[in-house]
Amino acid sequence: MTNASEYGKALFLLCEEVGSTDRVKADVAVLRAVIRENPELIKLLDTPAVTKEEKLEIIDKAFSTLDTYLVNLLKIMAERRMTHAMLKVFDAFDAAYDESRGIERVEVITAVPLTEEQTARLTERLEKKTGKTIILKNTTDKSVLGGIKLRYMGVQLDSTLKTRLDSFERALKATVL
Repeated sequence: MTNASEYGKALFLLCEEVGSTDRVKADVAVLRAVIRENPELIKLLDTPAVTKEEKLEIIDKAFSTLDTYLVNLLKIMAERRMTHAMLKVFDAFDAAYDESRGIERVEVITAVPLTEEQTARLTERLEKKTGKTIILKNTTDKSVLGGIKLRYMGVQLDSTLKTRLDSFERALKATVL
């Protein structure tokens, strides 16, 4: 059985070959939003109670404005009752797109939202360090107390006050008096 990431990568490679990658990227965002807002659509397209012909007709009517390759992939996934994996397919497509364009997505976790200036400075520093175009996503978590936690390129860098205090507490407990 083929996994979802292979479908996503295959869609990306096909789109690169025919020059429709940017359009499909935009269409993937639209279809992702539709699926998230209408989870019953996935159930409908995966159920054996709906015939193959009915599923294909639903897809044709609902997504006629989307790129043909994306619509055809959705049809293949519906025929195989695999539409439940579409979000993973989209994630793989986006990952291949980002990699090919030198884009790195970075999650920044802070106690309070970063200012525009802080975001710009951090983006600039990370771009110099990685040599990639950085897209920051700032998430707030009051438990970090202060400092920042970065997640990117499969790595987590934790420079939060909470982590430092926890380390200090462990060091104190380990100290023999």
